[in-house]
Amino acid sequence: MPKMRTSFQGLVRLLAKSLYPEPEVFIRELLQNAHDSIQLRRVHTPDPAGEIRIDVDEANRTLRFTDNGSGMDQRDIEEFLSVIGSTGTGHHAQELAARDVAVATIGQFGIGLLSAFVVAEQVEVLTRKPGALQTWRWVNHGSEDYQLEALSATAQPPGTRVIVTLASDRTDFLDGRLIRQVVRRYADFLPFPILLNGFGPINAVNAPWHESGWSDPVERERLLAAFLSQRYADPPLLVIPIDLAQPRALGGLFIPARYTPGQSTGGAVDLFQARMAIRPNDAELLPEWAGFVRGVVDCPDLQPTAARDNVLRDAVWSALHVALGKRIVASLLDLANHDQPRFLQLCDWQHDTIKGMAARHAEFGAAVLDYLPFETHQGQLTLPGILARQPIAEQGKRSLYFFTHEADANQFNALCQARGVLAINAGRPFDETLLRRYARQHAEAVELKPLDRLDDPEWYEKLPAEEQATYQRLARAVDRVLAEREVAVHTQARRFQPATLSAVLLTGQRIRAFDAMERTLEKPFALDGLAELAGEVRDRLRQYPLTLFLNAEHPLVQRLGALAEPDHPRYRSILTGLYYSALLNAQHRLTPAIARRFHADLQELLGEYLSRSC
Repeated sequence: MPKMRTSFQGLVRLLAKSLYPEPEVFIRELLQNAHDSIQLRRVHTPDPAGEIRIDVDEANRTLRFTDNGSGMDQRDIEEFLSVIGSTGTGHHAQELAARDVAVATIGQFGIGLLSAFVVAEQVEVLTRKPGALQTWRWVNHGSEDYQLEALSATAQPPGTRVIVTLASDRTDFLDGRLIRQVVRRYADFLPFPILLNGFGPINAVNAPWHESGWSDPVERERLLAAFLSQRYADPPLLVIPIDLAQPRALGGLFIPARYTPGQSTGGAVDLFQARMAIRPNDAELLPEWAGFVRGVVDCPDLQPTAARDNVLRDAVWSALHVALGKRIVASLLDLANHDQPRFLQLCDWQHDTIKGMAARHAEFGAAVLDYLPFETHQGQLTLPGILARQPIAEQGKRSLYFFTHEADANQFNALCQARGVLAINAGRPFDETLLRRYARQHAEAVELKPLDRLDDPEWYEKLPAEEQATYQRLARAVDRVLAEREVAVHTQARRFQPATLSAVLLTGQRIRAFDAMERTLEKPFALDGLAELAGEVRDRLRQYPLTLFLNAEHPLVQRLGALAEPDHPRYRSILTGLYYSALLNAQHRLTPAIARRFHADLQELLGEYLSRSC
């Protein structure tokens, strides 16, 4: 019976590329092998100090990785190096763990060396155990055949040298700058210096959590802030030390000290396992709501995949995921309680992400909602702080007033100051969503009142019947003159404070989407059919007019209300001026079309005034 045939050389390279889709990781794997070899030697003899060297030979297209570790003998080579998938240092794991030696328990010399065939046309290994009388030379071209020969002890000092001859299309890895970047990305915290062409170390060797000052909270924050600023070129506003017992994890997270419009691109960590980077820019370990957080986490308890480019989603990973979320929340609440100015700055710069995550994720929102600041005319205040300043109504509840357009602040802040209450400027994203959630959660004590849709007789006092009849003529005259200008407004006369405010605009039943649609309609349409659609939308907008309250306490409104014929043409510009003044006070409604009409009416009014004056 015919048998399947395989190309061993092709299989080796296919395995290498399948396990290691990113070619640069061969540097990480060879450094990991060197690290494990040094750790194995230190189990028995702490001297000499460990060292890893990378040397570039451009003329011969080679990279040499040299360590002064435990080396190998013929048995090690035949059992581990020459058998794909054999675990070179893995069989020492129990011995190393007993001696508390930080070595990757998945150390697999054969698999690690396999990664070199992603970029290499030949791999040569020179290795000698300390005290051995022979050096062993192993050479492979990615085939099932390999060369193995014994050399004299003088051919190689104790340890291992791996010589990678790069393929002709992979000479970019001879670039020292690229090598430094890869080392910093993956092997920055290996506990032994890594030298490049004799210079270095090019790795940090120790992170802040490996330093003696880590136990001092003040020094720990200083070390972390400096380290994170340098690593990410982004100064931190808030540093979050990570020092967890279960699962064991060390590191540092941070929130950048910069304004981030819209959704942040953060929410990622450089994930290390026993000092070696397993997954740079991992976007899954942090909770989904933590999109404003970055940093480094080293968890030796995680189990990497065979290619060491990811970790298993096991119970340890899940526990770390939850613990990091709790640590972030605890740090935010601690900042809110002990450094209010910095917390307010953080919420301002990261408003969309922090409040967005609080709105979308109930658990996070429940933890931080009482601490988040909201804009009022008395500055940034928390919701409990705002409610504490509000009077208690007859039913025992406190009112939570708000308006949903930032530009309405002029008119509503004036109304609130006159009544001695606070209102929230909820014009930024997610504010209204969070306010409504808060009111639902405290329904027994809080009543939500949207000022831009609030027709409350306590705020806008209705006039007695006789006085109302007097102002009815004025209100209808205003409606008619504005209708001629295609402005949908329903005018009423009320009495409210402050008396200096002649008119107030409310949205009534009109919603924000219609306002946005109206602004869109100001743009010219080039496509057939859109003009007809625009007409339909305008008809719908007219069904939901704005509410214009004229203030019967204002002297100008009183004089206009006393006119026998407010419809007379001579008053038209003054009547439209009442609307325009309210419109300017609520800035967001000044569309291009209304601005043009306002300009024309103002010119007419000025001309009439000049004619009467002369």
